[in-house]
Amino acid sequence: MKSWMSVFALTIAAALCLNSVCALSTVSRDRTRIESSQLLPHRNGWNFVGHADKADITTLVLALKQRNTEELTRHFWRVSDPRSSQYGKFLSLEEVTEIVQPHPQHIKDVLKWLQHYNINTCQLVHTRDFLKCRVSVGVAEQLLETKFGYFQHTVEKDHVIIRATQEYTVPKEIARKLDFIGGLHRLPNVGNKLKIKQQMPVPEDLASFRYGVHPDTLRKRYNVTDNVATNSNNTQATAQFLKQYYSPADLKEFMNHFGKGFPHLTEIAHEVGPNSGKTGLEANLDVQYIMSLGANVSTTFWSTGGLHEGQEPFLEWMLALSNTSVIPPIFSVSYGDHERTLSAEYMERINLEFQKIGIRGVSVLFASGDDGAGCHRFEDESYTFEPDFPASSPFVTTVGGTMFTGLFTDANEKGNDISGGGFSNVFPMPKYQEETVTGYLNSSVKLPDSKYFNSSNRAYPDVSAMSDDFWIIINRLLMNVAGTSAATPTVAGLIAMANDARLNAGKPVLGFLNPFIYQNPDIFFDVTLGDPSQACWLDDLDGYYVSEGWDPVTGFGTPDYHRLVEAAMKYS
Repeated sequence: MKSWMSVFALTIAAALCLNSVCALSTVSRDRTRIESSQLLPHRNGWNFVGHADKADITTLVLALKQRNTEELTRHFWRVSDPRSSQYGKFLSLEEVTEIVQPHPQHIKDVLKWLQHYNINTCQLVHTRDFLKCRVSVGVAEQLLETKFGYFQHTVEKDHVIIRATQEYTVPKEIARKLDFIGGLHRLPNVGNKLKIKQQMPVPEDLASFRYGVHPDTLRKRYNVTDNVATNSNNTQATAQFLKQYYSPADLKEFMNHFGKGFPHLTEIAHEVGPNSGKTGLEANLDVQYIMSLGANVSTTFWSTGGLHEGQEPFLEWMLALSNTSVIPPIFSVSYGDHERTLSAEYMERINLEFQKIGIRGVSVLFASGDDGAGCHRFEDESYTFEPDFPASSPFVTTVGGTMFTGLFTDANEKGNDISGGGFSNVFPMPKYQEETVTGYLNSSVKLPDSKYFNSSNRAYPDVSAMSDDFWIIINRLLMNVAGTSAATPTVAGLIAMANDARLNAGKPVLGFLNPFIYQNPDIFFDVTLGDPSQACWLDDLDGYYVSEGWDPVTGFGTPDYHRLVEAAMKYS
């Protein structure tokens, strides 16, 4: 994976300040907000613990307004729709840069504004639409006319980050050239979302394990059987945040115990970012299962630390993808925030970032979350469902969760009531799902009261997989866990297998999956059993119900490997 950071780590002095013209003589006092709704730092699990020292260093990420975003979107849909003559004709990072890079004068104007405050060393990503600056708190407070403080996590006490404690503003002429500034208000979503159900020492013989889910269970359930990847150019990846590190020793032991029924790899092929620290449940689960379903596929572990200098880990990952010329064609991601906690400007820009990735032929799969329909209670004691982002983005594939109807693995699947799903409060329903979701809404299935959700918006999840009773190995212990974080690498591994078949036939990878998925609903096992998803349980309010076809608990259902590959091979 080639990185362009060293090429484009531009300093203002080198890029612009070749003469006295680069200094602003005056800075406008006519200031405004960039983000229409600025929610000050607030999240369960984080406490304000004091005002930040003005000498401390923090990181600001300036999202420069892109050019030709409509052209980007049109091209994205053309290369992503199997019915298009441009399907699979993906672009390079250089070609994406040519489309979206901001107007050069806008970049210069922003850099001049920064230099007025003696901010002279910033990094411009390869696509030239993000500017990353390390500045002192004192300078940042002057630049943005705000104040900064320390926020400490209530459980992970070593997690202390710097965030703005007030709204921020910029000069109006600068606001027109930015979408948002990162590193100010959004707090990382820290903590294990996986439910730990059981743990024990690893038995000497695991062959008799009939209870719980392990690789052979899934490979049999989804008709993978003994099929493994064979194309040496095929790759897959997991994206990890917030000090989630995997253990190579645990991965090897897991494969030695649970990989005996199929050829497999026992090592990660590439590591991007840090992987030195306490082993994480999420990270171990992701690598152990994406490598079990996408067996023999070269796997990348992409890690973004993001708990120092005010960084936003998810945003850091977005920057890294814009800075790397060759990236894996599949990412499995288990990360999210409530839409309500994010500004519309931030989410809309992240959607453009997903299009920049998809137009390069990358499938991005997100876990749908483990709160069912979710529940947000207002100050007046009324409540509504709580959609999550990026799960609600129209430009990612969202994976919900199922579980067995009985104790043993020869039972049927049913919807898992924790499976995140519902309707966005922000994004309109994309065309690829209009017919499908309208059919669900007009069917005889019981629906929640319309006041709790917006039925005209993007609906999710798109697909699902098993999400309960997963056995993993962590720190040489056998642990049983549950969550849609288990379903996501499972589906990602199966998509990697479909990519393998296409690559062997000289075809491109699948890229953004949703048009393909909604045009081929018969590649899934329809899940029609299960209780309604969780919602506001204190008020005895259920979420959504499982039904025939697509539903907001299981999407279209769980993948059938043979039908998936057969459908993938229909297209050039």
